[in-house]
Amino acid sequence: MDELFSQAKKCIEEKLSPEPLALPEDLRHITLPLGLLDLSCYNWKAQRVRKIYFMRMKVTVPSFDIFGMAIYPESNLDIPSFVFDFSCTRKKVFTYINFIPLFTAPEYRGKYIEPMNRVYTACSHFPRQTVREWMQPYVTPYTIYTFPPKTYLEELKGCALAYLRLYLELFSRAEEISDASYADQVANAQKHYRDQLTTHDASRKMLGRIIGKDRANRIFQEVVS
Repeated sequence: MDELFSQAKKCIEEKLSPEPLALPEDLRHITLPLGLLDLSCYNWKAQRVRKIYFMRMKVTVPSFDIFGMAIYPESNLDIPSFVFDFSCTRKKVFTYINFIPLFTAPEYRGKYIEPMNRVYTACSHFPRQTVREWMQPYVTPYTIYTFPPKTYLEELKGCALAYLRLYLELFSRAEEISDASYADQVANAQKHYRDQLTTHDASRKMLGRIIGKDRANRIFQEVVS
């Protein structure tokens, strides 16, 4: 996961020139005695990007090696947000890679979602898991949501980076919105997704059992969203 962290950060730095955003000290780096937990959180912003977050977590018992990240555009762009999450156990790897669509209109899907097929064709052989109910509106034909044996980890890392490079290519061409009414719709759709994430994401509850509910909620509200 450390290698994927570095590679993803390098891709973003080459295209977006991100600058760090300050985080509260008690959320930046959290550890527990005996190496039971090591959690680091990172936030950046960039031109036309409201927030980029990276979260890197290692849990000893039970064994988890986790890296999650997202790119949230400013509300004057209607391009989807980008997200991926990796959670490795000793034997398996949960992987979620997605462009988060804001709207269902065919023209929107054609502009931002159908280009994902260029990458998906090389990553489509992984068995799909059933997504949670709150996530269903954001699933596309090209979403990767899988839990295969850990032997596929390197291949899945390659898929995540390929999706990220495609996203950054589309982002570079995204045009700013001039219609104020449409900009409001975009901002509302972006916020709705983040609200759904902070309210329903199962990893928040898992994290709460380790570091306490209040601090886990703060991480999702102040770092992840």
